[in-house]
Amino acid sequence: MKGDLEGEHVEESLPTVSVIIPVRNNEETIKDLLESLMNLDYPKDKVEFIIVDGQSTDNTVSIASKYPVKILEEPGLGPNYARSIGVEASTGEILAFTDGDCIVPKHWIKVIVENLSNPEVGCVGGSVYADKSLENNIYATYADKSVMRVMPLAKKKEVLSEPEVFKHLAFCNMAIKREALDKIGGLDTALKTFEDVDTVQSICEAGYKMVLDPEMYVWHKHRQTLKSILKQTHTYGMGGPKFRKKHPKSKIAKFYRMGLTAFYTFMSILALGIAISIITGNIIPLLLVSSPFIIGYLAGVIYYASKGNGLKASLIYPAIDALRIFAFCIGDLKASISEAMRKS
Repeated sequence: MKGDLEGEHVEESLPTVSVIIPVRNNEETIKDLLESLMNLDYPKDKVEFIIVDGQSTDNTVSIASKYPVKILEEPGLGPNYARSIGVEASTGEILAFTDGDCIVPKHWIKVIVENLSNPEVGCVGGSVYADKSLENNIYATYADKSVMRVMPLAKKKEVLSEPEVFKHLAFCNMAIKREALDKIGGLDTALKTFEDVDTVQSICEAGYKMVLDPEMYVWHKHRQTLKSILKQTHTYGMGGPKFRKKHPKSKIAKFYRMGLTAFYTFMSILALGIAISIITGNIIPLLLVSSPFIIGYLAGVIYYASKGNGLKASLIYPAIDALRIFAFCIGDLKASISEAMRKS
């Protein structure tokens, strides 16, 4: 009897959690997500599920309506706007976020609650792995194996004072204390990309710490074609200028400024080498300015091969890394030019 009473007391003291999921045309994946949420090892009366649909044209809402979830709508202004609607409609002390193409493990909320019980911590996240059904897709598995992480990977538990390069959180696997989100004035719905890094950076600037925990993970339907990977990276790049303007002293902003400077310097030298080779009819200048890329590519092949990847992956992955750098920087440049033209 005493044990039962103690168990009831512990359960009563657990915080309430609101799981908020922005969706749009996720009919092929939403069922798997909802099934995983229904199997969470957390008291049913302590958790609520809120789906915010962004004008789906398929059966996403119809499928979701078969589950005990609250379904809201947003006018198609993007995932972060959808999340903000979910936050406003939620009641939980903790706000957990995932996406309509994810699957969460049974212990997901327990890990969240454990980490956020620390009064110094405002948000927590962890690894985002390729869905098991994609293990034979070379592009989907690239996201897990790339030296330039597409999604977060928590190799060990870390408490950080702010996000760092490749040590950040993603909204598809993140949780925030309501008090922390309230302190920063909620989500910045003007951001279409970088919104997860922006939110965590703002929370840390408000005096909280962030946690990366390898025990907090989800499986995600990663991009499955080269075109979709590069489009995603280009879109990320377009969010760079706004983030740097909003958080100019952040570690991530400083890194991107250095990276962009290096990129533009290299491209300028490459263009000069090409021009000289064309004018002189001598290929040597082109070979000289191209040598850093060639050496970098070969080093990448050796690196990926040393990590146990097959020959095909070891040859392809360094090229994808280079193309992603290009796509990101072009996206950043495009956004910077658009902003300058808007101001003029």
